[in-house]
Amino acid sequence: MQTQTLERMESNVRTYSRSFPVVFTKAQNARLTDENGREYIDFAGAGTLNYGHNNPHMKQAMIDYLSTDGVVHGLDMWTNAKRDYLETLEEVIFKPRGLDYKVHLPGPTGTNAVEAAIRLARVAKGRHNIVTFTNGFHGVTMGALATTGNRKFREATGGILTQGASFLPYDGYMGEHTDTLDYFENC
Repeated sequence: MQTQTLERMESNVRTYSRSFPVVFTKAQNARLTDENGREYIDFAGAGTLNYGHNNPHMKQAMIDYLSTDGVVHGLDMWTNAKRDYLETLEEVIFKPRGLDYKVHLPGPTGTNAVEAAIRLARVAKGRHNIVTFTNGFHGVTMGALATTGNRKFREATGGILTQGASFLPYDGYMGEHTDTLDYFENC
């Protein structure tokens, strides 16, 4: 496996490649293939690919959209694709359920959604502290890392301060005889 260039050139902050040092060359549905032809089941790309890699129906729709020179990166500006999405969401999901919601579309990563959720929770509740659980991972932005319960990820960046976060054990973490909900309620 040719990893020398990747090891030499890539930042020491990387995390996934350290624990899974293979070079992937192909992705289709729930399978990844490395450069030696070995296949792996990908459990949804850390939650971002719930339709799998290169799903044939989505892939064709994307190719069709790209062939019209559709906008693929518009920051938070208005585009016809965003309007079509919001109109469909309203008609198919919100209206039939009587929901009067506003939509927040975060950036392209899960950590953007975490950052938005942290800010929203703090504004809505008027409190600064966030409760986070043992071994949780929320992304690698500063706010998300500060609330990430997995010390490995915080230490990989030089030790992010954990201000505004209370770290509590996840259910079962302290053994079956410890009621972690009771522990949580008494903190």
